[in-house]
Amino acid sequence: MDIARLPFALSRSVMLSTGAALAIAAIIALQAIAQQSTTPMPTMPGAEPNRPANDPFAIFATADETPQAPINYDVWGEFVSKLVLFDSGRTEISYRAIKQSAGPFLDNFVTAIQTLRPELLGKKEQLALWVNLYNAQVIRVTAQKYPVRYSEALVNGPAWSEQSLGLNGVKLSLNDIRTHILARYFGDPRILAALLVPAQGGPQVQKKALAGPTVDAQLDAAAAQYINQGGVVVVKADVAYVSPVYTLNRMYFGGEDARLISHLKQFAKPKLAAKLATVTRVETGKFDWTLNDIIPRQYNAPLPSAPSGGQSSGS
Repeated sequence: MDIARLPFALSRSVMLSTGAALAIAAIIALQAIAQQSTTPMPTMPGAEPNRPANDPFAIFATADETPQAPINYDVWGEFVSKLVLFDSGRTEISYRAIKQSAGPFLDNFVTAIQTLRPELLGKKEQLALWVNLYNAQVIRVTAQKYPVRYSEALVNGPAWSEQSLGLNGVKLSLNDIRTHILARYFGDPRILAALLVPAQGGPQVQKKALAGPTVDAQLDAAAAQYINQGGVVVVKADVAYVSPVYTLNRMYFGGEDARLISHLKQFAKPKLAAKLATVTRVETGKFDWTLNDIIPRQYNAPLPSAPSGGQSSGS
């Protein structure tokens, strides 16, 4: 089933601060429609009344592995290809262009995902759904708040804790998805490298949305990409100074340094793996909160000044 169908048109090219050119997408017709499949999904009478009052997320612990057509998120790749720059060493997002012309697409893409029923999907389809919803909402909220130069206050503020999303009657925030659903019901540490942080120090945008049939290979690729990204893991003697993306999400590793170190070794390239061989403990390293933003040269609007130090170890 297609999560959405959306025709794009290239509107113009702008000169970027990196010296490259990016075609900015103008949405000329918006037809984001959540198609539940050719056969309507079954309902679950009594799901709401039977949900434990002290655990509103319990309904998402179940899955249905009955074979069904995978959800098609290809439209996300179209969006990303026009509004994300991949050839600068790290991916950068044109938040200004998104705010000006692509807000309706994100609104409808996020709305379409929220019409789906995760508990009626298999676990891999569920995982793809949650990560895709999370990443789309991160870009959506960041674009809405733009311009910002440093994203620390945004990520650690109400935009991430506000329960502005909802599936099957359950209100959700970005923090709820990361900690109460992905960590509790999936617990796969590879997920952390697939969850977008709108900062230079965070995981990069992937060219395609996660998809149920390919989710394992995509998570492997995301983990390898992020762990080997400059500054994410810095080894000094027997200590690994690691991005707070990992150290502040220790629930994915059972709170154990040994499991985190093992995960890093699994995806490290040979040079980094050799350094990790002597590591016995983990500390939180530096993190660059500079927005992962493409700023066209003609954009001269004032931006907020940098916070003290310009960098932080929070996440």
